[in-house]
Amino acid sequence: PGAAPSAARPLLRRDQGGGCGSRRRLRRAADGGERGGRGGERGLAAPAAPSPSEGGSLNPIRLEQVLPSQLSWISFSLGACVDIKRRLPQHSAFLVAYVGSAADAWAVARTAHRSKLDGIDLNADPAVVSAELAEWLHARGMRLAVWVWKAPAENDVQEVWEHMDRCGVDYFTSNLPLGLRRWDTERGSLGP
Repeated sequence: PGAAPSAARPLLRRDQGGGCGSRRRLRRAADGGERGGRGGERGLAAPAAPSPSEGGSLNPIRLEQVLPSQLSWISFSLGACVDIKRRLPQHSAFLVAYVGSAADAWAVARTAHRSKLDGIDLNADPAVVSAELAEWLHARGMRLAVWVWKAPAENDVQEVWEHMDRCGVDYFTSNLPLGLRRWDTERGSLGP
């Protein structure tokens, strides 16, 4: 607790079908880059060669060039999520929250549902993420994502991955994408 969520967003994602038996695949957002930064209706920025840290520039990408399946908006701000969903309804919007109890997780889920968002993104804590919560969200056409603390993260371990998998979590943010991929591949559930 108290540590900031990871900036890297490799995601373990269930295929569009949803349910607990779905095959999964590892997906990286923006070539494994950060999800933060600026964006808007006019355009996004993607690194060009050389990178900005090497004295290069940013190469603008028009939002019209980004498929809805390639971009999900996430925010700790309910107002920002509602606004982005209103402006860009074809893209997913997830309300991000740190919750300390299962009751808090349910409150976030109900708020996101009332606000017509696509899902929630909670801290990966087995004490707050349950199969019942995932089932409730899925029954309403919503998705459940979880995130871990900044590396090295106590909640970025196989036991937590297994719990989230059993619960039916759709997306998992990890600081250990190779370890997570290896674990999922050994289980035979990772898609192409």
